[in-house]
Amino acid sequence: MTDLKDNVNRLNALLKRGKISEAFEKYYNVDVNIHLDGKPPVTGKEQRRDMIFLQEIEKLNSAEIMLVAFGGINDDFSVTEWEINIENKKGEKMTIYRLNVQHWKDDKIIDEKIYFCGDQKFKVED
Repeated sequence: MTDLKDNVNRLNALLKRGKISEAFEKYYNVDVNIHLDGKPPVTGKEQRRDMIFLQEIEKLNSAEIMLVAFGGINDDFSVTEWEINIENKKGEKMTIYRLNVQHWKDDKIIDEKIYFCGDQKFKVED
């Protein structure tokens, strides 16, 4: 298995450059479970491809990493804290604060919990 830190760094580099679809394809397991703000998970890349808050983003101004942590009994999870500045399709600028908790297996994310901080949530259609 590739070193977890290398995978996380490569994933985060793609995300910072706005290459979210590429990152999703390369680093997410086909049967990934994704939880948003403590809600029950939705399973599978195909079901969640359109849940990414990209629908509301017109322009990514910046994506800064505030914290990255690694751990787990088998060194199999990472946590990344983000500060993301975007413009939405209405031309409004906003800063999104979020935390991604990712569990990895065989160089892919198999479970991810995404927590948006405060009231800066995007609507996600279920």
